[in-house]
Amino acid sequence: MFHQVVVAGIGALGSEVARNLGLLGCESVFVADADRLEEKNIKRSVLFREGAAGQSKVSSALDRLRAWFPQTHWSGAPVEIADVDPERFLKAEVLFSCVDTDLARTEISAIAATYGFPVCDAGLGGTSTRVGRVSWFPDADSAACFACLLTSKRRAALLSVWESDVHTCWDKTQEEAAQWTSTATMASIVAGLQVEIALSAAKERNDAFSVYVDLDQTPISRTVQHRQSAECPFHTEVSGALFPICTLAECGTCRRQLSPNRRIAWVRRWGVCPSCGSRELIIRESSRTEVIGSVS
Repeated sequence: MFHQVVVAGIGALGSEVARNLGLLGCESVFVADADRLEEKNIKRSVLFREGAAGQSKVSSALDRLRAWFPQTHWSGAPVEIADVDPERFLKAEVLFSCVDTDLARTEISAIAATYGFPVCDAGLGGTSTRVGRVSWFPDADSAACFACLLTSKRRAALLSVWESDVHTCWDKTQEEAAQWTSTATMASIVAGLQVEIALSAAKERNDAFSVYVDLDQTPISRTVQHRQSAECPFHTEVSGALFPICTLAECGTCRRQLSPNRRIAWVRRWGVCPSCGSRELIIRESSRTEVIGSVS
């Protein structure tokens, strides 16, 4: 059994993963999720209570998890996984990726390659409400990561969200919404499979693979092996900070200049001009010399 793990995302899937870790008696679990609760979240997770809309997902989930599983040390932060204190990654035996965007998964690939831990990623929906996927990415140097599975064009587009100093920060086309969402029962099935695969693969497997589940097909599951991509940048040594920091930005609407001192990707997704409220922020200067804004 894992002693210290990190869970990225505490939605329908992440809630079930955390519950399973508590049932198994995991010693320490750290949860990261920047979102706040919406009514649709409350209906799809056993961790969230009615009337909690607007609250931090992390704080609401931790309250329930601590009450249910007091033997486990639960902690977390209402931040994106890329803003978690690096010390958490140095201690982690595995990261359970329960995020819902390719961008977040690509960031997790970069973090895992830097700090040397395996990732068990999962996803729900896509073509129906009865579809799910679990992927194992070990910390072996020769193994594939999630970014290896992307096309060169898609990988370059995602990397530009945190690397490029040129285009407007808010990229409205960076993510494509899934055609189907999933159900609470499917989340429970996939989360259980996710934890079980991580437990077995950590002991037995040094290769990357995915298990696809479709309850409308026969057989209901299939396994696909993954190879490392020679074009993936996360398998070569990178100097400086993992994610470049925006040190100077300019509002494209009112032209006010500001110093966010946050990751470029964070500014693109969340940055707002304090003067006019515009999200059209343009990166003017950035730095890789230090990590700013990490949260423990």
